[in-house]
Amino acid sequence: MSEFKPSPAHLKRLFEHTHQALRLYYNKQKWPAIYPTLSQLAERFVQSYHHLPNALHAHLQFYASDHGYATNLTVNQCILVCAFCSANGYDEDFTEELVIAALSDHLCCSNETNKAARGEALSAQETKLVKLRHQFAITMLDTANVPQGQLQRILSRLDKYTSAITGNKSIPLYDNTSILVTLAKRIAKAITPRPKIKTFTIVQALKSLYLGTYNEFAQLSLSALARQITIYPGGSLVNYKGQQALVLCATHDGFLLVLLDNNNAVGMIKTSKRFIPHYRPISTSDRKLLFSIWFNEQIPKPIRTHQNHDAIWQAISNLGQQQFLEFKAIEKTIKPFSQITYALQQAARQYNRQGQKASTVRHCLTMVGLDTAGLLCQRVLLETLISQLRHPFAGDIWHKYNYLNKLIMTLLSNEHSEQFEHFLSPFTAAIYFILAKHSCAIRRLVKGSTEELNDKSISIAHLFGFDRLDEIHFSEFTNRYFANSPSHQAFLETEKAEKSTLSNTARTLVVIKLLATYTLGETQALSAWQTQLLNDVLKEFQWLSLEQFCDAFIAHGPSCSID
Repeated sequence: MSEFKPSPAHLKRLFEHTHQALRLYYNKQKWPAIYPTLSQLAERFVQSYHHLPNALHAHLQFYASDHGYATNLTVNQCILVCAFCSANGYDEDFTEELVIAALSDHLCCSNETNKAARGEALSAQETKLVKLRHQFAITMLDTANVPQGQLQRILSRLDKYTSAITGNKSIPLYDNTSILVTLAKRIAKAITPRPKIKTFTIVQALKSLYLGTYNEFAQLSLSALARQITIYPGGSLVNYKGQQALVLCATHDGFLLVLLDNNNAVGMIKTSKRFIPHYRPISTSDRKLLFSIWFNEQIPKPIRTHQNHDAIWQAISNLGQQQFLEFKAIEKTIKPFSQITYALQQAARQYNRQGQKASTVRHCLTMVGLDTAGLLCQRVLLETLISQLRHPFAGDIWHKYNYLNKLIMTLLSNEHSEQFEHFLSPFTAAIYFILAKHSCAIRRLVKGSTEELNDKSISIAHLFGFDRLDEIHFSEFTNRYFANSPSHQAFLETEKAEKSTLSNTARTLVVIKLLATYTLGETQALSAWQTQLLNDVLKEFQWLSLEQFCDAFIAHGPSCSID
């Protein structure tokens, strides 16, 4: 994200540039510029929210009367997407992609949206445009050569999800990214004033959606947003000594307030008095209230919970570079990370025939052996990092990871069980890389493993709904932290090399990917090369056939909760 110093002018431009973006549809010559325009605007929304959450929360209560309904509605949608993503802990790049989707909701019908908001009847052609606006938006994006991906997927589902997110019947909704944009859309429409239509407060809208949805992810996200608004209560109203006041922010011992007169800012008060804030829409053109007052030096900076993982990565690198001659050296490397003791004890259970938990770190390491101990510690450190990365499909990703764990365990149950860590650890590293570098590409869907015409073998990306990893960055990642690990290098080989040149370890790793996509994905025909590879590797691990392996795997109880 580029360097950004917020100012009142930046807040003002959010409205102006949103209005301009909503006009692009009506000038076809400007269609090629649509994606750069939306991307830059989305970045500004995310940056503004990052620095000024109180100000943007306040704008959810404001109706900027110098702008029309469509602009106010779209600004609210974008702010709500930022708030949801921040509350859930998602990164900036991922948030920007969802903000672009929110900007695109009324991209092709701002005139018609404004007309309908005024209560005027739409013509048949205008009604059709509103109904098909997402299809037209996708056409605009195609004209601008925007790569197919999450943005188009969200737009194609938005109307369906908007109607299905609440109701008497529980309709399964699987795309959590689309759910976030849908929630922002529903709340924005409820809180943005229109003549002769009841306007909800932000609290009323949150309660209504929470009680009306059966979707667990939606409920968790709404709860997170409610907490976020409590932490940053900008825009809520209180009664201060008989005069209405608007909350600028909460301080450590009270509130910073701005006194209002006819919805204009007339003074500022800092008080330790406690209030029960309430909400209502405020229509105003007061630039001080809308923009400049939010840059008062008394407003504290937002709370930051950034975690520095440099020490963990240094330990991962050290564990991969050294040839340890004794357990004491490994213990010294991981000693600063007391939080991984329990995780190590759990991870070592599978090396004990009775499944008993190890009592100490030394016990964990001796159970797995000196050759494997470094890989085990690397894996556990990576698992702690994976658990801290936030994503709408985090639960799904973790289930798939556990699924791989059990699949590898089953594969090695007849032969070569001592190689378990050598096969699982590269998958742990790859899944971290996917979460860190491909967050916008991840889907719940498992892509098919068809590759008859491809020179390369199936990618781990298929398990997470997209085609391939970024080979350049994945190579840099692997060589930086796992340069001396033959199994990690073999995994890199499976992602880069032609399938006709794969080493024996790489061939086994490809089979693990194939087994995962074959057993998790839809029914699919394997290519001749895949079938031969499966038969060869399964035979090496003492399995008579794919059917025999699958039966054993089912008996093992993989328990992968993928809805």
